[in-house]
Amino acid sequence: MSQLNSLLPARFLSLIAHLVIAITILWARDANVKACLPYDYTPEQYSTRDTELIVGLSLTIAFLGIEIIGFMSGTSMFIHSQNMISIGAHASGAIALSFYLFEEWPCYIFWWIFGFCSAFPFVTEIIVLIGVLALGRTG
Repeated sequence: MSQLNSLLPARFLSLIAHLVIAITILWARDANVKACLPYDYTPEQYSTRDTELIVGLSLTIAFLGIEIIGFMSGTSMFIHSQNMISIGAHASGAIALSFYLFEEWPCYIFWWIFGFCSAFPFVTEIIVLIGVLALGRTG
C-alpha cells in the first residue's frame, strides 16, 4: 500500500506541471511561432503556424483536463500501470515543453512531444475509463 501512496502525489504533480507549462506556452507562444517560420515570413504563414500551435496546445490542455478528471474521480487512481504511464509521460512532457518554451524549438518538435506525452497517456486513460466504467474491471 505504501507504493501506491507514493505514486498518487507523483501522478498529480506531473499532471499539474504538464498543464501549467502548456498554459504558459499558450500565453507566450509568439517566440515559438516565429521559430517555426523562415526569416522573411508573411502574415499568412505566421497566422497558419499560430493556429497550428493553438490547436495543439488546446488539445493538450483538453487531454490533460480529461485525465485529471479521471484521476480525481478515482476511476484510474488505483490502476498501477496507468499511474506509471501517466507519471512518465507527463513528467517527460513537462520537461520537454519547458525546453520547447525556453529554447524556442521548431513547431514539428511540438507534435512529437504531443504524441508521446499527451496523446498516448490520454488514449490509455480512455481505455482504463472504459474498462472500469463500462466493463467493471479494476486493476
